[in-house]
Amino acid sequence: MTPTPTVRPALPDDADAFAACHLACWEEAYGTLWGADRFEGMDVARLGARRRKEIESGVADHYLVESDGEVIGIAIAGPTRDDDPQTERELYAIYVREAHQGTGLADALLAAAIADGPATLWTYRDNPRAAAFYVHHDFIPNGAERTDSEGILEIRMVRR
Repeated sequence: MTPTPTVRPALPDDADAFAACHLACWEEAYGTLWGADRFEGMDVARLGARRRKEIESGVADHYLVESDGEVIGIAIAGPTRDDDPQTERELYAIYVREAHQGTGLADALLAAAIADGPATLWTYRDNPRAAAFYVHHDFIPNGAERTDSEGILEIRMVRR
C-alpha cells in the first residue's frame, strides 16, 4: 500500500529537492510559453541555495508535498509584495507535478499556505487551468495587470 502524500512545512534540508520540483513544474507548465532560452539560465543548485536562505530567514512560508520520499508539489506564501496591497498575504507560488495534478494535492498545499484567509496572487492571463483552480478557491481578477521579465502578461487575483 502506497502511503498518502503529505503536506508539511519545508525545512532548510529540503531546499534542493524543493528547488528541483519547482524547476520541473515550471518546465511542465511553461515549457512552450517560456521557451528553451529561459530555462537554459536556470541552475537547480543556485535555486536550491536561494530556497535554503529563504526557508532559513522565515520571511516567506514554504510548504511541500512528498510521495515516497520525492517532492511532488510546492507552495510559497508570505507578506504581499505589491505597491498597492489588496490583502496582507500573497501566494507567491503553488505547483504540483503534472502526474499528480487533479488529485487534491494543490488544494492541500493552498490550505497550508494561506488557509481560508484573504490573499492575492499573480498568474498568467493565458493560463486557464490555473485561473479555474483559483476561481474555484474564491479568487477573482481585480483588473490589475503587469508583465513578467519576458513580457508575458499576468493578472492579479484577490480573495477577500
